[in-house]
Amino acid sequence: MRKRTVAIVSMLGVAAILGTFAAFGAEEASCPPRFSYCGYSGPEQWKNLPIDRNECGGEVQSPVDITGWTAGPGSAISVRYGASPAMIANTGHDIEVKLGDKANFITIGSDRYFLSKFHFHAPSEHVINNQRYSAELHLVHEAEQGNRIAVIAVLLTVDDSSANPVLAEVFRSLPMKACDSGAVALELGKLLPASTINNYFTYDGSLTTPPCSQVVTFYIANGTGLTLTQEEYGKLEALGDNARPLQPINNRPIRLIEPAQ
Repeated sequence: MRKRTVAIVSMLGVAAILGTFAAFGAEEASCPPRFSYCGYSGPEQWKNLPIDRNECGGEVQSPVDITGWTAGPGSAISVRYGASPAMIANTGHDIEVKLGDKANFITIGSDRYFLSKFHFHAPSEHVINNQRYSAELHLVHEAEQGNRIAVIAVLLTVDDSSANPVLAEVFRSLPMKACDSGAVALELGKLLPASTINNYFTYDGSLTTPPCSQVVTFYIANGTGLTLTQEEYGKLEALGDNARPLQPINNRPIRLIEPAQ
């Protein structure tokens, strides 16, 4: 009787996970994406792609070179991540992890944003004073109210001596075939080294892939100590470069938020 009970519980667990991610099915139809990083559908042509609400030709685009910033005090980013079911996908361009609940969120001032997904770019899309990093992690959060998006960007280096347990599980579970996906359980509370980010660059920009929606505020962590192992980085490289070229800053202010004294 006990074995049967365990089996029923296991089946219910699988059904719950599948139900959680049923909404992702519609997005999988667009895999592989209709854009690329070179050739006829490369970044120079994104603004001409027949995509609804395409803003890739706008004036508030990302990524940018982080330079000429103004330093000063500001709101710390409170990070509240925990254990969550997730769906990991090989999109053909990148590694994307989608969350199936609203258990993970950040708070900036009085505003709350829920973590909806995270993905990687290699090499990094943002550069700091013309310095480009090995890779970049984007943690994409949707506003509790309104249509704003807050992206925490973490610039990654390669170091075999300090593997991150969450990233290790992501790369261990990565589907090798393009457009394949699978369920994974992640302890997201172990992803970032600290529960609060109080030292970061910030500016208003856009999604860095089509339709390049100009509803994003970037929060680029100024040194989190987060790294990839050489093996993990090799899996990113195998997907090919997926960094959008730098975009004009167009007089947008860039701020460096420093820890309160």
